[in-house]
Amino acid sequence: MKNFLLLLISLSPLALVAQIVFAPISVDSFAKDATELVREKQISMEITSPEEGVYRFRAVVTILSKNSKANVLRISYDPQTPITKLSAATYDALGMVKTKYKKDDFSDFAAVDGFSVYQDSRIKVLVLEPASYPATLEWEYEQKIKGAEMAILPDWNIQGFGTAVKKASFEVKVANGINLLHRSKNIQLEPKITDDGKSKTYRWEVSNLSPIIWEPNAPEPGNILPEVQVALDKFRIDNYAGSMQSWKEYGTFLYNLAQGSEALPEELIAEIKPLLANAKTNREKIEVLYRFMQDRTRYVSVQLGIGGWRPFPANYVYKNKYGDCKALSNFMRSLLQYAGIKAYNVVIENHEMPTKLDEGFPADPPFNHMVLYVPDEKIWLECTSNTFPINYLGAENSNRQVLLVTEQGGQIIKTPVYPTLENTERWNSNIKVNTDGLGQLNTTNEYRGERHELYRSMQHQLSAPEQRKYFLEESSLAMSHLDTLQFDASRNEPMTKLKLNGQMGKLGSRAGKRLFIPLNPLNPVTKAPAKDDKRKQAVVVHMGYVQENQLLIQLPEGFKVETMPQGEKNLNSVFGAYNLKVKDLGNGQIQVQRRLEVNATEQPASAYADLCNFYREVAKLDGSKLVLVAQ
Repeated sequence: MKNFLLLLISLSPLALVAQIVFAPISVDSFAKDATELVREKQISMEITSPEEGVYRFRAVVTILSKNSKANVLRISYDPQTPITKLSAATYDALGMVKTKYKKDDFSDFAAVDGFSVYQDSRIKVLVLEPASYPATLEWEYEQKIKGAEMAILPDWNIQGFGTAVKKASFEVKVANGINLLHRSKNIQLEPKITDDGKSKTYRWEVSNLSPIIWEPNAPEPGNILPEVQVALDKFRIDNYAGSMQSWKEYGTFLYNLAQGSEALPEELIAEIKPLLANAKTNREKIEVLYRFMQDRTRYVSVQLGIGGWRPFPANYVYKNKYGDCKALSNFMRSLLQYAGIKAYNVVIENHEMPTKLDEGFPADPPFNHMVLYVPDEKIWLECTSNTFPINYLGAENSNRQVLLVTEQGGQIIKTPVYPTLENTERWNSNIKVNTDGLGQLNTTNEYRGERHELYRSMQHQLSAPEQRKYFLEESSLAMSHLDTLQFDASRNEPMTKLKLNGQMGKLGSRAGKRLFIPLNPLNPVTKAPAKDDKRKQAVVVHMGYVQENQLLIQLPEGFKVETMPQGEKNLNSVFGAYNLKVKDLGNGQIQVQRRLEVNATEQPASAYADLCNFYREVAKLDGSKLVLVAQ
């Protein structure tokens, strides 16, 4: 007994806790199909004033498969939100400490986003590579909260996709006189509130949560995953006071940040004055000034302190010839103001599928971008693009709720919708097939709406060798050699033309005296989404589009058609429509007409089978072949 007591005394407290807390547990039914199991997670915040607070985090996670991303520990920080404590540990199957990590063991990187050249945000990262599964890890840190973090407090993201939760809690303590706004999202959860006379504490708890499985064509994750959002009714960043009490008040804060930044230097006025002399209408003035801005500035993000929120003055952009989305939008707004045209900054979530806004709760605004709106002319301006036409925002800014920042405060409005019939590809192609099944392609294509953006970007951002590399290695066209490649992006409308001539790879396959040629070697649908009889989420197609192919296939000499699809093929679904016509024109020429229309839609989970069937049938028809036989 005495030796046993000595053994207990010699063990560290952490090891004792590890044996108890991290002992092997069975994967309960609620954790079936999970990639990781959160055994315990404790997150807390203490807000001592509208200007600062402390954030504490501790989690114990068992990684169940290599598909888990829980082995990557990542913490963002900057001079106003320093990390004061940081540690991690891994445990073996018996719950004993295997490896410990200190703050210095974490890698430290600048939080470069690909656009910012000046920013003070950094990231601490630790990547753990388990030798086998399951593997348990624990990590813990403490961080100060100040500056922008006070305006957008960290939320409690309860689950990611594939995460099961055994036990987790979120606690926020606020000093007297501070009002905490809160709501649960995608989960019914209310806090337990205690008041000790000096502060008020809000606590949320969950247990035994089954994993939410990622599904293709599902709504945006922010509309699925459970979380608790919190905000302060009043906050302060540097000398700027703000409120999250309503979208109107948040908009007032953003509006006040931009005040005093509109003044134009005399040399700039001297440049734009003659440009405006011949502009007769407001639209002409807007276009002249938009082109002026596009030709003389470039997008460079500067994220230093309040600069991450407050636009740099118009004079700064003019002298440096660059700015981030806020600075460029403010610069354009200032140019229009000089011309007597009222425009407003608009904050927006730039993303393929935006999170839905709660008009009654502005906490955790998802905005990551700024554009400009001229209400009297109903004109939108994407000021970070040097090539977009006037009144075109791009696919990832369209059809979403945004916040218009006005002198009366914030107003939720919606950006334009680019409907299906405006997002088009039109192919006019000719393929000459030789006896080996190789094809010489000559095509002239026209892309409009969101379908044109890739090719506009390629024209202006890639060198000629990079453009050729894309079509040889990345595009749906199986090209082995390019003779001609030309882009022509319109400056006046969202449209790009493409001309391409070159040798395709192995177009058809040979079997004896027969040659098999695909009817759509240009942009075929090759597979359908996987079947799922247990689908839970709604089925979403965010952007609709139309593809139209006019293809003339020139048969190789000495071959004739043995078989080919007969009649007109049609498919119709709530998700779209498909039409295929094949015609023998004689003289060794086959005409193929194909039209695919994909609808932007949101349907219930029960419609997922229809989506799979639609694409399966399209892929089947796109895979149809001409069977040629040597004469």
